[in-house]
Amino acid sequence: RRCVAVRGVVAVVMVGAIHCVQLSFVGLAWGWQNTRVVAAHRYLGVCCRSLFPGRVAEIPKTSSAYRQLQLLFKRQGRVQAQRFIAEGAKFLSMCPRTIFVRKSRWLQSSDRIEELLAAGGEEGPAALAAAAPLLWGPKSLRDDGGVTDPPGIGVLADEVFDDITTQEASQGVICVFPMPEQQGMRTWATGKRAVVLDAVQDSVNIGVILRTMEAFEADTLISLKGTTDLYNPKVVRCSMGAVVRGGLKLLVAKDAAQLKQMLRGYKVFATSLSGDLQPQDLVNHLSGRDAFVFGNEARGVSKEVLDVADAKLRIRIAPQVDSLNVGVSVGIVLHAIGG
Repeated sequence: RRCVAVRGVVAVVMVGAIHCVQLSFVGLAWGWQNTRVVAAHRYLGVCCRSLFPGRVAEIPKTSSAYRQLQLLFKRQGRVQAQRFIAEGAKFLSMCPRTIFVRKSRWLQSSDRIEELLAAGGEEGPAALAAAAPLLWGPKSLRDDGGVTDPPGIGVLADEVFDDITTQEASQGVICVFPMPEQQGMRTWATGKRAVVLDAVQDSVNIGVILRTMEAFEADTLISLKGTTDLYNPKVVRCSMGAVVRGGLKLLVAKDAAQLKQMLRGYKVFATSLSGDLQPQDLVNHLSGRDAFVFGNEARGVSKEVLDVADAKLRIRIAPQVDSLNVGVSVGIVLHAIGG
């Protein structure tokens, strides 16, 4: 009798254990399935917690939105669309009109991305400027050119995003901003000081120059023929937000004659190996509206542009050094004349 009783107890315990295990697996399966559903809803931007419901869309490589994004990596495409791109999470707080996110990044940190977009705080005057509408295709990416609609969010498959980014170690975020209205238009320099670039081609240098100008309150940058497009993605990224904030006036002069017109009322200083002035002497020669011309490191400022200058400026360097980095040169001059 004792043996039978013990066997009965063991049987009951074993059945209970098996039932508990079954319930555990069911719970795990339900939890896993529920996680997938929440992730899918989050991905599609329809979760009740989403700050931008209805503004998220998956963008395949064959879509019109992807083709339009490709065009923004080229100068002609940027001019036609009146948009430019900035790669990196830093630009999420600068009020982009549209963003594209690597899918794995979106699934991992969509909450944080939406928080940065909603908070803003690092934008400049360009954020409030109206722009021409841009047709992406999907309704969720609608950009009518105004500033009232929340940004559209396009999610790209990892391999699709990696094909289009210009960064080797991308942060998985591409932001799209409107170009200021003066881009491509013939207009004039404004502010107390301007910088002119004559055939400067290195994107990193130009980005550094823009950042330096913002730091030392130079208001206008004029680029001459042969200079890399000021809205090139690498230029924008290296400017650390100077281009996006829109506080700098970015102009293009087709030749020396047009440059002279744009700088009407300015005293023009051009850097040259034959210059008489040095940076420390500039404070005694400033007019209150002054422009500083820099050429590329190999050839310097062209003769045609030198002829426009009122004075020539020389930065002394050791005799064994052929030239000075143009970004460093701009920093030396702008620092010498003070804020």
